[in-house]
Amino acid sequence: MSFFRGFFDCRAGTFLHYWHAAGPHIHGPGNALMKIYHAADIHLGRRRLDGRLPDEDFAVAFKHIVTAAVEDKADVFLLAGDLFDRPQVDPRHLGQALDSLRQLKQANIPVVAIEGNHDKAFVHSGQPTWVHHLAQEDLLILLQPRFGPDGAILEAWNKDTREGAWIELGGVRFVGAGYLGAATPSKVRQIVARMDGHASNVMLLHAGPDYFVGEGGGFSRDDLKALREKTCYLALGHIHKPMLHDNWACNPGSPENGDLNEARYGSNAQGEDQGRGYAVVKLDPNLPTPLVSVMIRSNPRRPCHRLELDCSPFGNKTKRGVEAFVDAACKLIKPLKPVPEAIIDLRLSGTLNLKRIALDPDLAAREIATETGVRAVAVDTTRLNLGTTGVPGDDSTGEGMAREDLERSALGRLLEDTHLWGLEEARPGFADLFYQLKEGVLHQQSTDQLAEQVAMSPLVEQVLQAKAEAQPGVPEEPEGSA
Repeated sequence: MSFFRGFFDCRAGTFLHYWHAAGPHIHGPGNALMKIYHAADIHLGRRRLDGRLPDEDFAVAFKHIVTAAVEDKADVFLLAGDLFDRPQVDPRHLGQALDSLRQLKQANIPVVAIEGNHDKAFVHSGQPTWVHHLAQEDLLILLQPRFGPDGAILEAWNKDTREGAWIELGGVRFVGAGYLGAATPSKVRQIVARMDGHASNVMLLHAGPDYFVGEGGGFSRDDLKALREKTCYLALGHIHKPMLHDNWACNPGSPENGDLNEARYGSNAQGEDQGRGYAVVKLDPNLPTPLVSVMIRSNPRRPCHRLELDCSPFGNKTKRGVEAFVDAACKLIKPLKPVPEAIIDLRLSGTLNLKRIALDPDLAAREIATETGVRAVAVDTTRLNLGTTGVPGDDSTGEGMAREDLERSALGRLLEDTHLWGLEEARPGFADLFYQLKEGVLHQQSTDQLAEQVAMSPLVEQVLQAKAEAQPGVPEEPEGSA
């Protein structure tokens, strides 16, 4: 915190005045109802499809939610983590955050925020982040608990230090948990144990259910039950998929598609449209049960059409194999009459004999985009069967198996004899990380992007913890890791 504080001491009294100004806005005479806008996973600066899609999409989505909050006269705006896509923030993306946050400040809408896993280089790093910088600029209140030998330390937010785990606004107490990594279950229980019985507790947590997260660091149903006893609303981020549990624990979903697979989150299991992007929450702290309503709303985002193309009819052609594939894709897309701003997520299925057709997915995607007049096309080959492609060292030929399954299986076998610091049960997670890195190399991601992908993985935190436990006295993070 001290890194930035010296630059902004001249603003020391500004934030307190800001909250005094917001007070009457939150509670007018005879009106105790509080309207809260809740967003998460903005991911300013996310790069997609090798830059073929503009990263301004994320700023536009954020701006829409902010404008809706201002027009709707919201009382509080919650940011439940991952405002930025990476710890190293480009000046242009910082400017995007400043633009929207200043709009909220001008409207006297307090912004209560936590950090997500993308905002920090390491979970337990004490180095200032760009979210800290925004807090120093009086554009948001950053809530963070501390942890000591006896458990969680929950201190009230201090206007001078701009630090603390909770703040009370308009009779509602906001408690920030942030992203806690693999230690989420134990640390959430520590926080709950230290929370008082304040009827209007609202917690901000950057985590998802353990069955969804999968890599450790998720919460269980028992954790939700314990949280329910101490909070009237749980504001979640992290998983990008909209989720409303028991009309009380809510993740509104990412406002823009971080990758094209997220486009499916706009529909439920029955294929019906569902809200995704931000939540509007109404609380009345004077009621025995303060939570009045929760509604997940959708914001506009770049159109994305998800299509499937069976490659079997032309997958074994020795002549015009690629041309037949491109023609078939264009015939599939054109009846949709997509707008020029649209993206096509083209998922290939069936069998394609790569010994007989030399398909370059990226080159084909660009040709299809030009022919159909859309902004970009992504060709997903992960579910494509590869015919007679075999796996070295395996007795089976792999016939009929998807490339993704074959490669993940091979990586899993390679890891069987690899020392994993006592984390052998996490072997599927390591195989998945290595597969994603391999895909990144194929898509020509930079070394910085690959390094960031490794740093963001929860496996890094688990390895550091395992190494520290195995070698007492060894620091959890290497010197200068942040």
